[in-house]
Amino acid sequence: MKNKKKVYTLGPKGSFHHLACVEYLGGQQEIEFCESFAGVFEAVRAGHLGWIALYNSLAGVVENHETEIEKNFTLLDEMDYEVKLCICAAPKTKLKELTKLYSHEKAFGESKRFTSEKLPKVEFIKCPSTSHAAQKVAQEKEENSAAICHAETAKFYGLEILANIPNKRKNETSFGLFAG
Repeated sequence: MKNKKKVYTLGPKGSFHHLACVEYLGGQQEIEFCESFAGVFEAVRAGHLGWIALYNSLAGVVENHETEIEKNFTLLDEMDYEVKLCICAAPKTKLKELTKLYSHEKAFGESKRFTSEKLPKVEFIKCPSTSHAAQKVAQEKEENSAAICHAETAKFYGLEILANIPNKRKNETSFGLFAG
């Protein structure tokens, strides 16, 4: 992309929004993070570009933003990004010893078969995103705790991958780049 405007997306660093945006842009743009979709829309109204998830092949519409985008913005392009989940934790943590698992509720749903089989007694603790979960596990270094997130997210926070969660069906999220 030749346009050097900042691109605003949901964070923190390592979120699926961030990872997909980096892949789409090829690292050529400056990426800023917002805590909400409303924050992304506000940045686009101020003249920047926005990048948000539109649709997931397993969960359906991510948030109902189509009307807002069609009415107030121009959708410039879309890209599908494969969702791959893993369980990650601080170094030396063992999968079979986990007692707490942090993640976004959609990630819990997408990994239910795996976690009920491998971790039937683990406590599930909801976070705003999978990247927030990884960040929390990395910062708190709580014994026997882990996060469900993307493998690249685990790397951002110095976590080790304990298990990859297999997808039974193709799991992709469609992201959109839009402007004011």
